[in-house]
Amino acid sequence: MSSELDNSVDEQAARGRPFSMGSVSRFRQPHSVEQSLAPYQVASARAYARVLNEKSLISDEVLTKVLSFLAELEEMLSRGESFLTPEDMDIYSGLERKLDENLGPASNILRMGLSPNDHFACDIRLWMKDETLASMQLLLDLRTVVLALAEAHRDVVMPGYSHMQPASPELLAHWWLASASRFARDFRRLADCFARIDLCPLGAGAFAGSHQPIDRVKLAEHLGFAGVLENSLDAVTDRDSVVELSTCANLVAVHISQMATELLLWATQEFGYVRLPRAFSYRTRNFPQKRNPEPLEVLRSRSAQMTGRLGQFLCELQGIPISYSHDLQESLPGLLEVMENLRFILELTSVVLPAMIFDTTRMEERAGVDLANAGNVMDYLIERNFEPDKASKIVEGLMKYCRQRSKHFIDLTRGEWQEFSPAFDDEIYRYITASTATEIMDSLGGTAHLQVDEALRRGREELGQDRDWLSERSGKKPKS
Repeated sequence: MSSELDNSVDEQAARGRPFSMGSVSRFRQPHSVEQSLAPYQVASARAYARVLNEKSLISDEVLTKVLSFLAELEEMLSRGESFLTPEDMDIYSGLERKLDENLGPASNILRMGLSPNDHFACDIRLWMKDETLASMQLLLDLRTVVLALAEAHRDVVMPGYSHMQPASPELLAHWWLASASRFARDFRRLADCFARIDLCPLGAGAFAGSHQPIDRVKLAEHLGFAGVLENSLDAVTDRDSVVELSTCANLVAVHISQMATELLLWATQEFGYVRLPRAFSYRTRNFPQKRNPEPLEVLRSRSAQMTGRLGQFLCELQGIPISYSHDLQESLPGLLEVMENLRFILELTSVVLPAMIFDTTRMEERAGVDLANAGNVMDYLIERNFEPDKASKIVEGLMKYCRQRSKHFIDLTRGEWQEFSPAFDDEIYRYITASTATEIMDSLGGTAHLQVDEALRRGREELGQDRDWLSERSGKKPKS
């Protein structure tokens, strides 16, 4: 192998491309990426030293020295400093070098049955646990905002859309509650994902296990894991959790994107339902007559970056064998980016939504025009035993009649209604008046006030339960 390398060096030099180790080392992970795992690297090294001591594999004196020095490294990291140098291959070799320099023979703890493979796998899971819980807290904050907006807009009637065409009036609160339901599912999805992240791979060695009598259950307890990722080969190579966490993050981003897309439509002059205050909208030099809701555009588009990273993770995994390869570390920069973007859009959404100014008067006006309540007229007839086809023909005739005379259903007299069917009486006005039309949609989860109030109650109750769940998990940290 060395002769092949020598030949390669000679060939590169002959071609005018001098060989240097820098041309190889630049393909390592940037130290800024490695640095994100540094606190977890120190925590897992500390837990490993404790378990070695509990098994009488290192003395109390050596343990004290190691723990004392690891505490110094933690203090250094808390100040924003790094123990890595340009010569370090990765975070593992950097910690090993630092221990050698300062502890001498006592630094051998990292060579006693511990491999960079299980160490890295453990560190990335510790990092994912913290990131998942932090994102879940931001998701709870967003759900609080959305539920508050639903409460504030409980009595606002707006046009409900199907295929982006006005179909039937609904309460604006009902629209907000749709997103609240999605974000609640996102939280539970992350909670399920967290349970599979919360398994400790440390002590699995390179892939076949450790020759030292390591108590892996104790390691998991020291690090605050709920259990052990048992099979040693699976423990060091599994990246299901990376894909799963990224998938959960992507779904949150898609739900925010969908909401932002509709709000952007509402912010157009054609809709005119909502506008952003000056602090959240930007004027262009070429078109001073308009202000652009760019934060909503960012929320709409940012999910595309995250989806690209998810595709990367799946492609990286599908072509490698079931053993450790460096490919597994290539997911780290992308995962950092996914979770950073998730935090960003959750924070931005929680700030932008309460700042939006809704023209509720215009929404209520539009709820009763453009024949948006034709579906309710159909319901009126079907409830009176009309066949759907016959009811449809009557409604089509009514719509044509209104359009020819520039009228809305609410403008028709009782006599005009009865020209199309004697089944129409004064009750029809309850079906077509926007403020009362929502009340007939009284099935579970519907847009009637009774159902909206019940959904708000359930939403607040679920939010409290999820806060309790998160509070319980957030207290389980690696032991110092």
